[in-house]
Amino acid sequence: MRLACGFSALLLLVDGVRADVLIGTNDERFVGQVIEESENSVIFESDLGGRLTIPRPRVREIQRHSPSPVSVWKPPGLGHDGYDWMQLKSGEWLRGWLQYVQNKKVGFDSDELEELTLKLKNVRSLYTVKPMYAKFDNHEPVHGLITLSNEVVYVDEVGRARADLIGITPSGQAGLPHWTGRFVAGLNLRAGNTESADLNVRGELARRTPNTLFNLKYIGNFAEVNGTEDENDQRVNAVFDVRLDRHWFVRPLQGEIFFDPLANIAYRATVGLGGGYYFIDQDDRIWWIATGPGFQSTRFDNVEPGESGHASTPGGLLESYFKTDLTKRVDLILSYQGFAMSKAAGLYTHHALLELQFEIKRHLDLDVALVWDYLHYPQPEADGSTPKRGDLRLTLGLDVWF
Repeated sequence: MRLACGFSALLLLVDGVRADVLIGTNDERFVGQVIEESENSVIFESDLGGRLTIPRPRVREIQRHSPSPVSVWKPPGLGHDGYDWMQLKSGEWLRGWLQYVQNKKVGFDSDELEELTLKLKNVRSLYTVKPMYAKFDNHEPVHGLITLSNEVVYVDEVGRARADLIGITPSGQAGLPHWTGRFVAGLNLRAGNTESADLNVRGELARRTPNTLFNLKYIGNFAEVNGTEDENDQRVNAVFDVRLDRHWFVRPLQGEIFFDPLANIAYRATVGLGGGYYFIDQDDRIWWIATGPGFQSTRFDNVEPGESGHASTPGGLLESYFKTDLTKRVDLILSYQGFAMSKAAGLYTHHALLELQFEIKRHLDLDVALVWDYLHYPQPEADGSTPKRGDLRLTLGLDVWF
């Protein structure tokens, strides 16, 4: 149904004479089609917000079959009503508060649609009511009122190319509103001859300034078959990146802790630092690689008699991240994180992820992921058995953004 709605809205934009425009009492402007009206409410199909049910008292005006959904109309309160305003390429206008612009994404808290994460390429113009911090390629962060208009970004009327923009945020203000995150959960239950339960959980929190990003991730996999634990591994990863320009960044901090008792790992802690380079930094495609030295400490769950239960080793970290838009509502992500160390600690380990995100509606995606965890030399257990080198799993879950 969602794909049908998106296709319908696309036809409305191609054939401008068929588009309706709904303007709310807060001056937010939606382009699409009136589906149903009553004395109490209006049901409106918006390309951005999907099917909206808006109370009649909150509707100021409905322009039916507007001849041009992308027009020169501007909200009357723009610049003096205490709100930020954003216009999409569809001609829709949103009132609210800009949270960030970073990695070709825009975080915006709409007065009507609440919190949104949009692609920067879909934004035509942006106006902030309060000064914010902006970072451009080869320039120090600047502070002022932001106006983004087509391919130019103005900071206090000084314009720079939109292609050079690295980020916009309220800067170093503390507090929960300047964090963003996501939570993915998948559950599989089976009963009958075999009773099993599988739970896959992933979470992410991010804190941004115009040229910095602190990212905290969690992955947990739990499984039980006929009352016996079959899987139990957890991974927590944290990185802090500082963008130097459009391509180069440094990573003064990177850390990870991993638990997998069924693979004979009571815990494995890794710390490191380094830097990286953006090979691709476009509106619909990103690819970067980071590398640097690190140190890893592993405590084994149990070992053969006479063997050490602990291994510590220096090593080298390598990480790659690639994301591209396959369609308007489908994203592909390929990520890899590897660590080379001494043979006693396992010689080489990696965590690789192939992920497809299907947008269902705002804040909600269907997430399909293929995960490959690998350790070249697993530590033998006390009974002489050796865990398998790799774990390969396919997960299906719902992805909630906040």
